[in-house]
Amino acid sequence: MPLELLKILNARSLKEYTLNPHPFFNIIYGSNGVGKTTILESIYLLLRSRTFRSSKYKSFINHDENSCTIFSRFSRNIDSDSDSFASSFTLGIQRSKNLSQPILHLNSKKINSLSTISNLVVLGLITPESFNLLDAGPSIRRKFTDWGVFHVEPQFLSDWRAYKKILSSRNSLLSQYSKGYKITNQLTKEQSKNLDCWFPQLVNLNNKLNGYRKNQIDYIKPHFFEYLNKFSTKLSGDISLNYYQGWNKDLEYSVFINKKINEDLSSGFTRYGTHRGELKIQYKNNLARDILSRGQKKIVIICLILAQFKYLIDLDKRRDHNLLLLDDIDSELDSNNLSILFDILQTFKSQIIVTTTNQNKYYFLKNDIHQKIHIDS
Repeated sequence: MPLELLKILNARSLKEYTLNPHPFFNIIYGSNGVGKTTILESIYLLLRSRTFRSSKYKSFINHDENSCTIFSRFSRNIDSDSDSFASSFTLGIQRSKNLSQPILHLNSKKINSLSTISNLVVLGLITPESFNLLDAGPSIRRKFTDWGVFHVEPQFLSDWRAYKKILSSRNSLLSQYSKGYKITNQLTKEQSKNLDCWFPQLVNLNNKLNGYRKNQIDYIKPHFFEYLNKFSTKLSGDISLNYYQGWNKDLEYSVFINKKINEDLSSGFTRYGTHRGELKIQYKNNLARDILSRGQKKIVIICLILAQFKYLIDLDKRRDHNLLLLDDIDSELDSNNLSILFDILQTFKSQIIVTTTNQNKYYFLKNDIHQKIHIDS
């Protein structure tokens, strides 16, 4: 189950680094700028083919080198009863400044499918940037929901791509017809026919995507409130977690979108639908981001990410490999909440890698379930 070997070559300031992680908790400590976060980035790159700090992967490669390489070996738990997903494997990735696509090797064989890697390991991540989840725009929370859906629904990615393509085609027509419609307040028969041809596919895919997302929120809710209750019973009693589907919930999308055709034509784009869907987190019927303190927001976001991670772990018992990365988490939580967090994490049976500048903050961890790894310049 755990990652037992990680080799890093030419990643940012780490010219060459080898890590042999503990199967449960790993505390990587050292001063700022020595490469602690780069280790987490390397794992993320290995499993997602991109970094979490920048969309420009070239900046991850050491500036004196043309490429970086990450190699890993995942082992199987001795007491695992799982089948093929849980077998040991090696995984490597190379990213070059000259190539737009990564070179991937699974058990020494070159592969082209990124989804193959995504299915090998359930990966969770909490970084300081994660705490923008509440305050940022709806697209961030939509992406969070879709991340979970992607691992649950095999058809999600192809359905989402098809929906965006159809939506783009419909929006192109709406934009094209908008100017004339504002003058005459009507469409020609040909224009109506052109718009109608996209209607069945748009409605069908919209409803499928909406169902995926609603199910995802329903699935993670129990875990979310379980964890939130451990941090604060009062907060958990006042928080609600709901999915806004992107249109009036009392009407079928096919009926609603027909009623809003005039608004779409006036605007020149499709104003309603699952592309406007959003995970809504409320506190006593107000948006949580407008009411909660910064500390409370952090706790809510941590519980949300952990709930999704736990759900994905439990979803498929065959997928025995799971890994949670926590970057500088102790700078975001006081000692009491940090202890509560790790009490929760000990129930996960996951491998966890944490970075910190102060190893002493983790005094509560038992010696037999963790190791501390010092990294310096």
